[in-house]
Amino acid sequence: MVGVDKKKLTDILKKKTTTTTSKTTKPAGTVSGTAGTVKKTASTVSTLEEFKKKHAGSDATKSTLEEFKAKHGQGALDKQKEILHSKTHQDLINAAYKAADTLKIAPWVLLRAAGWGHFTDDRGKRYDGPAIDEIKGLDDAQKKALKDVLEIK
Repeated sequence: MVGVDKKKLTDILKKKTTTTTSKTTKPAGTVSGTAGTVKKTASTVSTLEEFKKKHAGSDATKSTLEEFKAKHGQGALDKQKEILHSKTHQDLINAAYKAADTLKIAPWVLLRAAGWGHFTDDRGKRYDGPAIDEIKGLDDAQKKALKDVLEIK
């Protein structure tokens, strides 16, 4: 946004959200807006920290990556990187939204789990991160959904 102080805008929005939330009498987990009322599900409420604690560095994640390397070889990871590195952050945001829709989860849950929450800061930048199968924050279903959307084998 041209001519807008992002920090000031964020502070205003936080105050507005806090004020609105404190005055509401709706049940917890309910958000009202012009599009109607939306109930948050338990899967969309968990924080990134909770997710990382649950999944990061787990033996299952490590063994899955090792199994993938053993089955498909390093060449498959290099091919994933080649495809991903041709994409912009916006391309991956769009892919995450589509994948999240198929998984029936909130897109931000998937974006944060992948470590892509900052992609909105520079949407036009080319992706320079790891292959999808190397991202430890994603579970197998999330990796599959992203690869399907991006047409990565």
